[in-house]
Amino acid sequence: METSRFTAAPAMTGEVTTFYAYDGAGARSRALVNAAWLLSGRKNAKTPVLMIDWDLEGPGLHHYFAGGQPATERQGVLELFETCRERLQALGRAPADETRELAERVLETIDWDSYLERVDDGRPLYLMRAGRFDDSYGERADRLDWDALFCACPALFRSFAAHLTRRFAHVLVDCRGGRSAATSVCTALLPDKMVGVFTPEPRSLEGLDGVVRRALDYRCSHEDEQRPLLVYPLPSPPDGGVEERLGWRHGDARHGQRGYQAALESLLGDCYGLAGLALDSYLDEVQLPQASLGETGLACVRGADRDRLGPVRSIETLLEWMEPGHFPWRPLAEVRLVQAVEALRERAGDTQAPPLARELARLGELYLGQQGDELAAARRIEQHVIALEEGLHAMEEGRRIVRS
Repeated sequence: METSRFTAAPAMTGEVTTFYAYDGAGARSRALVNAAWLLSGRKNAKTPVLMIDWDLEGPGLHHYFAGGQPATERQGVLELFETCRERLQALGRAPADETRELAERVLETIDWDSYLERVDDGRPLYLMRAGRFDDSYGERADRLDWDALFCACPALFRSFAAHLTRRFAHVLVDCRGGRSAATSVCTALLPDKMVGVFTPEPRSLEGLDGVVRRALDYRCSHEDEQRPLLVYPLPSPPDGGVEERLGWRHGDARHGQRGYQAALESLLGDCYGLAGLALDSYLDEVQLPQASLGETGLACVRGADRDRLGPVRSIETLLEWMEPGHFPWRPLAEVRLVQAVEALRERAGDTQAPPLARELARLGELYLGQQGDELAAARRIEQHVIALEEGLHAMEEGRRIVRS
């Protein structure tokens, strides 16, 4: 399969999204592959997307894609950071205020095309594997010390992300589960956004809670890391009836069992300093069913059904919040209205756009900017709609008169 040269790709401002699950690696990887395939089909399949398999202990993203180089030949995350380690040792330790320059010097010498492969002929979809799976892979993975790499050059991982987001609109990182130095790299240092997959196993949500809090605490407490991190929880409910899914979500007050919705609202409220946020609309739409999670191969993603609780449909809806960067507590209706207004605003800027587009853009902006009494705002919108309808009716009458 032909690979577009990384060095020849156009510059852009992309973003990094880490997919994390304390356990349930299959659900996590399947969610990432679905998201990558959908994102790479945006804008007539011109949106470059990179998947990175950072689960060095249980790599698996390459199983979704046939073809390419044999697994024993293609380099990946492990070899790239082995090379970084060697070059840092050769250059020596830089003063703290020069670590960014040191990171750039190291990364500019990397032959990026040796670590990237295109995995779909019809879409700009790329993969960086966990590594070269030869006889020494396990031993080499055990020897790579992520803490030591960070201490040698704290800016290395941020600069790594910046290099990739200049060439890819979306970089999706498949992070290993549990808690480790590698997990901290993927959740605290690299991402702009995090998708947290969790299952009904109690430790799954507890583990996600801990990782999210540590990532956000790290960013708040380190001056160089003062940047936002948007978190999108992704429940993977048990295969069963509606009652079982709702019981897991809302809990059972009679038996003192707390549902995951309340736990997530508490987590996000604490992390973002908000009281009374609600995830009803978001969790009504976003779930990743465990059925068929054992299937592999990109063909199962392409041909997946789009039913409301199907995996592709669920990820499509997740992307409505995630891709433009809406908070998950924003209702879906408002998310879609914002997107529609943005599209209308672009259309209204065209001098050839019909008056209807400009009027609808004004109507949407009026709703989004409404302040004060809700009843008064609703009446203003109603009056605007009536005036718009009357104007359209008059235009139609005028056309009839001209035709007659």
